[in-house]
Amino acid sequence: MQAAVLLPAARIALKFVTIARLQLIGVRTKKDSRRGSIGRTNGLSPQTTARLVRIAAERGPYRAKCLEQSLVLRWLLLRQGIEARILFGARKEDEQMQAHAWVEVNGVALNEDNGVYRDFSPLDELLAGN
Repeated sequence: MQAAVLLPAARIALKFVTIARLQLIGVRTKKDSRRGSIGRTNGLSPQTTARLVRIAAERGPYRAKCLEQSLVLRWLLLRQGIEARILFGARKEDEQMQAHAWVEVNGVALNEDNGVYRDFSPLDELLAGN
């Protein structure tokens, strides 16, 4: 239910706030979780949380893209006290640049089907090569 509400909220927020600032929201929540009830685990594994976000994105009233899904998934994981990071990748297909975002926990991509992220070069690797 949280994901169904947060996915369209993430889309709206992206119109007004940078991705970097949106990622800081989760970090602040994680820090605050040390002080109170925010961040208590709900007993779900990271993979289950990712699956539920995907279901909300695909079947809920709002069809979220990979960036919105990744922002929400990371935020939910951080609230559970699980370290997660969003990776951004790019590829060129049919003379067009395509971008993709996904979440990793301990080097494992969570919100991915069939390893789609492997078709994208992570931007940090692309930037390091220049």
